[in-house]
Amino acid sequence: MAASVGVQATDVDAPRDPCSGQVLYALTEAGLLPAGDTVPIVSRACRIWPFDPTLELAAVAYPTSAEDRMGERALRLVVAVLDARDARLLSTGQTDLDEDAAFALAGDGVLLDTARYDLARGVRAFGVVLRNSAPGPSCPDARANDEMTLYVRDGERLRPVFSSHLDFWARVEGEPCSWARDQRLVTEDARFTIAVLPTTHHGFADLRVQAHVTRTEAITGSDRDQVAQRRDSRVLRYDGARYDTRVLQNGFFWSQESESE
Repeated sequence: MAASVGVQATDVDAPRDPCSGQVLYALTEAGLLPAGDTVPIVSRACRIWPFDPTLELAAVAYPTSAEDRMGERALRLVVAVLDARDARLLSTGQTDLDEDAAFALAGDGVLLDTARYDLARGVRAFGVVLRNSAPGPSCPDARANDEMTLYVRDGERLRPVFSSHLDFWARVEGEPCSWARDQRLVTEDARFTIAVLPTTHHGFADLRVQAHVTRTEAITGSDRDQVAQRRDSRVLRYDGARYDTRVLQNGFFWSQESESE
């Protein structure tokens, strides 16, 4: 596992291969996508896997409800590993998504992350990222985006082992939609990166999740902002089924005291 030390995510912005008709046909024939031309595909992403070029990764979202208004749909996300030569299905997974005022999926909202997530000898995970396009409230206190799930192959099943948002924004002080003169407004932006560590638990490598935080302090009426940057991190351990991400979900961890690792 030493070769995995320091591997950083993500590469979700790498060019995506088009999902070929052969891939979509294979998913339809397997009953993973509805047959016919009346059910639109909301978003899709396919990519030859750099880890093994004989394999192709696919992630396709489609609506399962009659409602077709963006932000009000019920969606299903299909994730698959296929033989890159003949689109034969090898491993698959499905999950349901509900859109609402806080989450909506646009046509470019599904992305694949094929960074080197080498979790064990011969086991590399890949990520599926959902990029949120919902406008959200006009004066938010906080927001999160780019929810990533890491999958590993488990026979014919794709098993999720990690899930977290990767991009965060929070209002620390002040009212962002108030223009009262001399108001102090403090906000923080954070972006996660993930490193695969040489230490292991239950056979899988530990993950270090690092938050790259930008803190901006501004005074209404002034054109000078104070910007400071810092980093904080947490180590996640595999519990035999998935990585325990509770430390990431308990608020924005970089604003809390560091925990013993």
